[in-house]
Amino acid sequence: MITVLDKPVPFGGGIHVPPNKAMSLEHPLRKADLPDKVIISLRQHVGVEAEPVVQKGDKVYKGQTIARPGAYVSAPIHASTSGTVVDIADYPVPSASGHAARCIVIESDGKDEWFPDKKSIDDYWELSPTEIHNRILESGIVGMGGAGFPSAIKLIPGLNHDIELLILNAAECEPYISCDEALICAAPEKVINGLDILRHAVQAHDCVIGIEENMPAAIEALNKAIDELGETSIEVRVLPAIYPAGGERQLIKSVTGIEVPSKGLPVDIGIVCYNVGTVMAAHNAVMHNEPLISRVVTVTGEGINQPCNLEALIGTPISDLIKQCGGLTDNYDYSIVGGPMMGFALHSIEVPVIKTTNCILNTINDPLQRSQQELPCIRCDECAVACPASLMPQQLLFHARNKNYNRLEDYKLFDCIECGCCSYVCPSHIPLVQYYQNSKSEIWEQKRKQRDAEQARQRYLDRETRSQQNEQKKENKKSTENISDGENDKIKKQAEIAEAVERIKTKREKSED
Repeated sequence: MITVLDKPVPFGGGIHVPPNKAMSLEHPLRKADLPDKVIISLRQHVGVEAEPVVQKGDKVYKGQTIARPGAYVSAPIHASTSGTVVDIADYPVPSASGHAARCIVIESDGKDEWFPDKKSIDDYWELSPTEIHNRILESGIVGMGGAGFPSAIKLIPGLNHDIELLILNAAECEPYISCDEALICAAPEKVINGLDILRHAVQAHDCVIGIEENMPAAIEALNKAIDELGETSIEVRVLPAIYPAGGERQLIKSVTGIEVPSKGLPVDIGIVCYNVGTVMAAHNAVMHNEPLISRVVTVTGEGINQPCNLEALIGTPISDLIKQCGGLTDNYDYSIVGGPMMGFALHSIEVPVIKTTNCILNTINDPLQRSQQELPCIRCDECAVACPASLMPQQLLFHARNKNYNRLEDYKLFDCIECGCCSYVCPSHIPLVQYYQNSKSEIWEQKRKQRDAEQARQRYLDRETRSQQNEQKKENKKSTENISDGENDKIKKQAEIAEAVERIKTKREKSED
């Protein structure tokens, strides 16, 4: 039995960082202008990219499916506005590497017209958990907190397993990012309804909202909406404002006191977590038959003239959002997708918004001073104290530099959530997280090569087995043919003897006559 604690417990580690959220919350959430065109990436989620079902020159409606899932772990893609498909090709997309991805480009017709027969429902309790799962699957909803994992897959445990607790992750701990807070303040009732829809889908026994104490307006809005809707079974838990309180494992520990096992998942202990944006998308999908075609994006930083939160269509060029926020300042340096702790620098502001784009941070300098020269480790142990996953960053760094991949796994490298706390506190300015990210990539690549080699070996063995079986079949056939030939010769000789006997008998009878 999972118990929601009256008071949150410390998850261990973490750091206090300036929130810097007020600048983007001075103005209420508003809709971004309709762009002239949208560039919709086919890879906006964890897993296999979606496959186009439209062609260049096709007319499409807002909300129409334009790409189907490419595999089980994938998600469909929908047109975010009405218009004409003008291109399907590789375009730059938000990524740390700056690589391009296949995109569908739609030139807007200015009508922003929804697909025909778009229908809303009044009561989601009329739907079964399976029907809700199917609606969310068809709507292309993914985790909008940054992970991008297809949300429908997370609903499956609710159909097959006993889920005791559903947690809404409203602990927006990353500095500068305020899209969840803005969304809660603008539509708290829809957030609560969306949470109740997902609880019905996974058949969770209890439901709790985890939110940081430095979000008083959002806390008040949630409590008011819960009272007005009569949702007595949904509880709000206010957490200390310490980064990374919004990490899934850290949030679960704070709310329940239970730790998710190493290499395990929350569902293994009967818990499912969802982000605020994901819950809102679920509400729109189930209640209004609207797929995920827009999201709230925080456009902020000292390098932008009018920081604010915008509800932007998926595929909107980031440069369009920057213009709608008064443009960049004269001393602007560069832009980051995400926050300063876990985000990455953009190679161009012409890339489009994707489903996981929660923030565009426009800086006038390096917010974490990560460009400073790396110095030798002084063994101060500050990184270990700050690590919220209770790891040993110094040892991980040593083995990462020496490519001791087996030892890295022994030291639980893959329990690292890449929050950046260790890099933030390091007095030697060592980019610890970068070492861990590179090591993870190299281990994955090594395992991929091992898997490919094993598959090649198995194919060779299978081919050899088939070859031996074919040779055996040929030998068996040849033996059968030899046996048949011998029997035929024997039958033929017997026939010849019988004929000779018959001739002799006939000849003797004639002589007697």
